[in-house]
Amino acid sequence: MKRYISIFTMLLLILFTFSCSDEIMDEIDTDPNNPTDVPISMLMSGVTVATPYWVTGTTLGWYSSIFVEHTAGAHGQMRDADRRANLNSQLSENSWAFYIYPRLLPDLKIIIEKGSEGGNEEGKWVDVGIAKVLMAYTMFVTTDTWGRVPYSEALLGKENRYPAFDTQESIYEAMFDLLDEAIGDLQRESISTPGGEDFIYSGDADAWVMAAYSLKARYSNRLSKIDATGSAADALAAAANGFVSPLDNFTFDNFSSDPGHENTWYQEENERKHHAVSVTFYNLLDELNDPRIPLFFNQVGGEYVPAPNGTATQDQAGQIYSRISGNVIYDVAPLPIMTYAELKFIEAECHLRKSSPDPAAALEAYEDGLDAALASAGVDPADAQVYKTQPTVLPADAANLTPEMIYAQKHIALWPYGAVEAYAEWRRTGFPEMTNPFDTPRRFPYPQNEISGNGENVPDVTVYNGVWWDDGTED
Repeated sequence: MKRYISIFTMLLLILFTFSCSDEIMDEIDTDPNNPTDVPISMLMSGVTVATPYWVTGTTLGWYSSIFVEHTAGAHGQMRDADRRANLNSQLSENSWAFYIYPRLLPDLKIIIEKGSEGGNEEGKWVDVGIAKVLMAYTMFVTTDTWGRVPYSEALLGKENRYPAFDTQESIYEAMFDLLDEAIGDLQRESISTPGGEDFIYSGDADAWVMAAYSLKARYSNRLSKIDATGSAADALAAAANGFVSPLDNFTFDNFSSDPGHENTWYQEENERKHHAVSVTFYNLLDELNDPRIPLFFNQVGGEYVPAPNGTATQDQAGQIYSRISGNVIYDVAPLPIMTYAELKFIEAECHLRKSSPDPAAALEAYEDGLDAALASAGVDPADAQVYKTQPTVLPADAANLTPEMIYAQKHIALWPYGAVEAYAEWRRTGFPEMTNPFDTPRRFPYPQNEISGNGENVPDVTVYNGVWWDDGTED
């Protein structure tokens, strides 16, 4: 873990002055002790790299993959997590205590303040809108991961070193508002656009607007246990302005083949080798005669050998169990944050769940999502058509489309890079049925750093307590 942290932190320090030392700051600003004087352009480069990397591309993604049985733990920390050993306050400390709260969120706040009215780069509304989208996304993931977390008092610095933990419901409300603000800002006349400083959409405001609406659809749908029909209506309203094709995917596609700068899963697989193919996930595809199997998995001794979750033998060398294929995990592989396929599956589910269900619209959206997911995986069009002839994959009659079919294809489409989202979706839908003999955590443990420094405010919960949208309580 330390190598991944140090390499990428060094990259950001050198290239983007993300958390600048006095020496680096002297080169770019006359006030080396005031990080708010870092230009928005430099901060934008940093946050558009750091968000996909720190929020879902490393620790949270790797552990979520184990919890949701996208993969099985075959070695080290991931094998421990699969066996529910050491699910303690050290589990996700890096994500919370070193990156999200002390670095990413403060830098996003600085961009927003500098580019808004009264800021010293006032009028950079595209930058402001991008920062708000990234902040909303980061906070949605953060509260989905831990439940109640600091937000309203989180970025006050020395003014409040002991921030309160906001309810998840209030954070969701605030983030929906923030996305609405972002959409408005992105459509305002801006004195400039970030261009190449934005490593996700290259400053394309329209693309960011679609991403914001698509995220609104995702997180509206998340509230299905709280308000089944209302959440469906909200999600569909947002989706109407979301991605219109896979070309609009919210994806980070700027990894490098330089050592230490590659795709984060590629680094994990090549250096630590903690993940094997999960028997739960493999069996889901096998039962559907899914053509993605040879594209997704490596063979061992001429056959596919998935690992059992919770009981796998140590296999760092990959000699016992199948691993994720190099077709999927390679040095410059893109890291999706949200895709068109996911959005269409959300639409399909919501058309079935809304107050006046529309199976025909659901089936159309479902097939669009399925087609996009199969194409993204590299499935030959002819094989895709054969796959879709199976009624368990694509029913001929819209009345036979079930939520479970949608959940299954969405779960497959989220593999492997969408593990954080897949883990949240399992908690919401109960799909897939877990095969691990140990209970599955329903949230991550709070980090020791926060317990030690702000213990009076940290909720007294275990990893088996559900978050608000999961069980309806604000533990």
